[in-house]
Amino acid sequence: MRRQNAVTLTEVLLVTLGLGIGLAGLLYVVSANREESRRIRCRSNLNSLAKGMATYLNQCGDNRFYPWPVGLPGCGTLTKPSFGGAEWLANLYWTGIMPHWGIFVCPSSEDDTELGALLGTTGCPGGRRLDPHAVSYAAMGSESVGVYLKEQQNPSATYAASILAIRDDFPPNEAMASDDTEEPINHGSRDNGGMNVLFFDSHVEWWTHERVDLERGVGTGELVHLRN
Repeated sequence: MRRQNAVTLTEVLLVTLGLGIGLAGLLYVVSANREESRRIRCRSNLNSLAKGMATYLNQCGDNRFYPWPVGLPGCGTLTKPSFGGAEWLANLYWTGIMPHWGIFVCPSSEDDTELGALLGTTGCPGGRRLDPHAVSYAAMGSESVGVYLKEQQNPSATYAASILAIRDDFPPNEAMASDDTEEPINHGSRDNGGMNVLFFDSHVEWWTHERVDLERGVGTGELVHLRN
């Protein structure tokens, strides 16, 4: 006679399937919470960089919102600067204003400064441009103001190639830094990702994939002048 309390194979499979689905759901929630935490940390990094920029302005003035990293190895001269947005940001490290290397790395990025070694200590390391994994953020570079004027005012194509100083009187809603503009992106993917964007008034906004082009980077549209 069959025992009434016997467990069938079907019941075991159903229980196992239920546990598997529950565990998958739990792992998804944990993963989502971790990414949210990393996104908040990333936002905090950009806020810290904004404070560093303001500190430099107060110390150095000269009607520039942010230092030209010229005269340092690999960054050109005052009359002919040559640097991207990553060098602008790293200059806060080189000058000692923001001495902690972790601020320059997004926790969701694959970038790693090797405890600051890739950032360098006295300028572009070895007289070369920064290692591509040194800084997780994009910002204005040596030709950013020209690109900005071209995009916003559009009076002449020559603006796009102009090298002009970044001033402290830029519009408060103009973007000056953001998450990485090079693949792989810092947060999410093409269809569900996004990025943190820092503006000249020092506030940070989260822009979803619908507002930025994560497939080609953000070198188009409203963030056209930001570069790594």
